[in-house]
Amino acid sequence: MWSTDSRWFDIAAFSTLWVVLTVAFGRFEQHKPAWRRLSKWAVFLVLLVVLVETTGRLVAYGVLGLLIMAGASFHFAVLSRLGINGWTGEPRERFDALVRELEVHGETRTLVRLARDLLPRSR
Repeated sequence: MWSTDSRWFDIAAFSTLWVVLTVAFGRFEQHKPAWRRLSKWAVFLVLLVVLVETTGRLVAYGVLGLLIMAGASFHFAVLSRLGINGWTGEPRERFDALVRELEVHGETRTLVRLARDLLPRSR
């Protein structure tokens, strides 16, 4: 009756992971609209299911793990260079200023500016 060899298991495992991460880090996403947060979940879920179907469960979970590690590494590297604690979002003034900049200028434009400002310059 119960089998881990089904797509429903993959969906349940991914959704459980998403809920745990949302509980742990959701306070950093409160400024984003609900439709965007739900769309992100749906896109990643579709990506996972497509990868499981085409490459197998081990590769799909590996890709998911790599995406999480890459995103977390980038997140913590950028925040630490800006003087913001990646776990707590403190000092809150700096975090709120970054969120306001993201809202005003958009994520892509802000990330390009941060990359230009934070990456070492070659001479």
